[in-house]
Amino acid sequence: MNFSRYAIYYIPDLPLFQIGSDWLGWNSQSGQETFLSADDRRITDRPRKYGFHATVKPPFLLASHSTQGELQDAFHAFCATSSPATCGTLKIARLGRFLAMTQDVQSNEVTELAASTVSYFDKFRAPLSDKDIEKRRQRRLTPQQDELLLRWGYPYVMQEFKFHMTLTGPLAANEIDAIEQRANTRFQEFIGQSSNISSLALLGEDNDSGRFHVIERLSFGM
Repeated sequence: MNFSRYAIYYIPDLPLFQIGSDWLGWNSQSGQETFLSADDRRITDRPRKYGFHATVKPPFLLASHSTQGELQDAFHAFCATSSPATCGTLKIARLGRFLAMTQDVQSNEVTELAASTVSYFDKFRAPLSDKDIEKRRQRRLTPQQDELLLRWGYPYVMQEFKFHMTLTGPLAANEIDAIEQRANTRFQEFIGQSSNISSLALLGEDNDSGRFHVIERLSFGM
C-alpha cells in the first residue's frame, strides 16, 4: 500500500476503539468499513477517513530526504523511551459545531507527550507549500497559532494542543442536541473513566482511498 501522508495518533484500547470505529464507519486497524445509515454517514463524513483517534502528530507529507522505513525506525525508538501519560476522565463535549470525546482536565503529561512527539518527528515532515499555509489561514488563526503553523506545520500543537477524539463533522444547531444525547448513550460505559496513554500508532493515508491505516501500534517502553 502506498501512502501520501503519515500521522501519529493515540488509539484507545478495545472495546472503546471498536465502538468508536463503528460509530465513524471505518476501522483503521482492520481496514474494514461498518455499515451506517445515510444520516449517520453524513454526520461522520469528515472524521471517517482518519478513523477513531486523538491526533498527536498531525498528518504530514514525508520529507524528500526521508523514507517510510526511517520513519518507522524513529517511531520504534521514540516509543521505547516514552513513558505513559496520565489522562483526565472522558466526556462527550462540543468543540464549536463538532462533537468529540475529550478529557475533563488535560494533564501536563498529555500536553508534554504531544509536544515532544511533534518536535521529535518534525525532521521527517516536508515543508508546507504556500497553498497549504493559505488554506490553514482561512480559519482565522490567532497570531500564536499562525506562528505554530509556520514552525511546526500545524496551528493546534504545543500550547494550543487539545486532546480530543472527533465523533462528527460540523452539525446544524437543530440537530446537535439529539446527536450529543446519542453519543452519550453509545459511549456511556466510558464516560467518567480515566486511562493512561501508554501507546501510540503510526498511520499512513492510502493514496487510493484517502483513508488512514495503522502501520504500527507500539506500547511505550517496548
